[in-house]
Amino acid sequence: MCGSFSDIGKIIRRIDGQANDGDDTNISNKSKATKALWLFESGKRPIDVAIGLDMPFSEVIELQQEYWALKELYDLAFVFLEIKNDLSSFMKLFKLLKQNRMLNEKHILKYLRYTEDDLPSLEKKCQQLSSDVLELQSRKKRLGDEVATQCSSITQLEKSLNWYKTEIEQKKQIISNLNQQLNQKSNALEEKLHRDESRT
Repeated sequence: MCGSFSDIGKIIRRIDGQANDGDDTNISNKSKATKALWLFESGKRPIDVAIGLDMPFSEVIELQQEYWALKELYDLAFVFLEIKNDLSSFMKLFKLLKQNRMLNEKHILKYLRYTEDDLPSLEKKCQQLSSDVLELQSRKKRLGDEVATQCSSITQLEKSLNWYKTEIEQKKQIISNLNQQLNQKSNALEEKLHRDESRT
């Protein structure tokens, strides 16, 4: 923050000639525009100037651009005019680059090299990559669904296989029991035949 409201009050009183702190600056008879420029020169923000001089914010912004021009900050004034409607987005980009320590000459030169090569082409590539990512995500989901279906089928087949195994074991046990009974009856029949032959 460039200054508090008490700082603004002190400067306004100095402008109006109500304070004398050794500074012979006295512009109390000057226009609001001149006073605004003087406040900008003192490092105050547009909001401070608008409140201190009771001026519409739009006029303050115009005077700020005039101040930049007077200070030979022509590029700054031009950039502001170009981006003022999108200033919040540019500020987000600025803060993001600053947080990631990418707001230095090395990175800026790299960005400029990219844009000088062919910014529309890079944008098109980014769009294509985004489209490719969406397609890969869609394929991944389809494959995941197929894998889930196959796993479900395998589980069902395993259940069926276990059921058949159980059935086979049960049938084997029945056959084994029948064979045992058959052998017992066969042995009993042979013994009977043998006894009958012995009697004759």
